[in-house]
Amino acid sequence: MIQAQWRRHRRNRNLTLGAALLLMAAGFLPVLPIWVPVAGLALVNLYAWLLMAWDKQQAIQHRFRIPEASLLLAAALGGGAGALLGMLIHRHKTKHLRFVLLVPLFTLIQILLLFYLWIEG
Repeated sequence: MIQAQWRRHRRNRNLTLGAALLLMAAGFLPVLPIWVPVAGLALVNLYAWLLMAWDKQQAIQHRFRIPEASLLLAAALGGGAGALLGMLIHRHKTKHLRFVLLVPLFTLIQILLLFYLWIEG
C-alpha cells in the first residue's frame, strides 16, 4: 500500500514539476507569448500550495505524508510563493527550521530573478 502511494506521489510530482518547468523554459523562446511562462509559474506555485494543504490534512488524519524533500523541491523550482502561502495559511511546517529558512529564501530568490528578467526584458 505505501509503496503504491510513494510511486503515485513521485509520478505526479515529476509530471507536474516537469510540465511547469517546460512552460517556464518555453518563455525564453521569442515566438511564444508571455502567458506561457506565467502559466508555468502559476502551475508550480499552485502545486506547492496544494502540497502544503494536502500534507497538513494528512498529518491531522495520521495518514500517508508527503516527503519533506518533495515540498522543498516544489518550493525551490519556482513554487516558493505558493509554498510560503501554504505554510502561513495552513500553519504547516512553521516549526521546522529548514522550512522557516529555506522557503522564504527560495521565494526571495525567485522574486529577485523575476525582477531581473523584467528589467532586462
